[in-house]
Amino acid sequence: MPAEIAEPVTDDFVSAVTGWGRTAPTAAARLVRPRSYEETARAVRDCGTRGGIPRGLGRAYERAADLDDLMARLTTSDHAYRYSAAWIDLLARGSSLGRSVLTRGNHTPLAELPARSRRRPLVFRPTRLPGAPSYVPEGLLRRKTAELFNELRYRGVPRRRTGELRRVPAFFHPLDGVPHWNRLYGRGGCVRYQFAVGHGQEEVLSRIVRRIVRRGCPSFLAVLKRLGAGDPGWLSFPVAGWTLALDIPTGPAGLGSFLDELDQDVAAARGRVTLAKDSRLRPELPAAMYPRLEEFRALRAELDPRAVFVSDLSRRLSI
Repeated sequence: MPAEIAEPVTDDFVSAVTGWGRTAPTAAARLVRPRSYEETARAVRDCGTRGGIPRGLGRAYERAADLDDLMARLTTSDHAYRYSAAWIDLLARGSSLGRSVLTRGNHTPLAELPARSRRRPLVFRPTRLPGAPSYVPEGLLRRKTAELFNELRYRGVPRRRTGELRRVPAFFHPLDGVPHWNRLYGRGGCVRYQFAVGHGQEEVLSRIVRRIVRRGCPSFLAVLKRLGAGDPGWLSFPVAGWTLALDIPTGPAGLGSFLDELDQDVAAARGRVTLAKDSRLRPELPAAMYPRLEEFRALRAELDPRAVFVSDLSRRLSI
């Protein structure tokens, strides 16, 4: 498995140290660059319980006809893949509601790489496409243009394709290859909205998707995934279940109140909105979404009694 390993260490040989992390303190890490397959295998075995971060993934595509089809595919066969994510069309209606392109992948062993790639398996060469222009006409991402994009996205993928090899950047963060892609939303920008609900709350997820579709939000970037259990962090976002993330242009009237209603649906299902992307959640809701919030507040009061370390989000939500 060609890999660049992030290895936990306790000595002074540290090339990168993360700080508090997303929800809890994180460990120091050392980057290890194996020069052979044997060194790679040894690094993977010795990197501890938190594992390593490899490069190079085999990718599989599937088209799902609707939301029920997508959720069934993820539920029945997700165990066969290390990574799974589905782009979902939030403008399709009727029998195509929730139609999706499911992308899944596993790390590729060195022996399965093409001969040219095996000679330099650790080369990191992300693709860069032409950037978005500095000026984008207001209203470019209207419903009709988003519908056209979504149709091309869905039809442009075979019903099923497996065995395609992709580098890590193209698999995990393809938008990073398009400089200034956010300019496509115009000067008003977009609202990033992501929530999670647990297993057994599939009807809540379906209802929220139907509400978004009925409203006609011109979103061309929406992703549905299954989540495992969260980590021990006090404000850990994942719950064992489902998460939907989408970007919505800020133009539509009443968008704020509409998202407030979705927040209520999520909280009633004992789900949560991610704080990492939030810019508009009401301050009374985090306590219903994050059951360990009071523990976090108590710890913060103990470690930072004068509230030296604050952010706009912590002020708005009193966390």
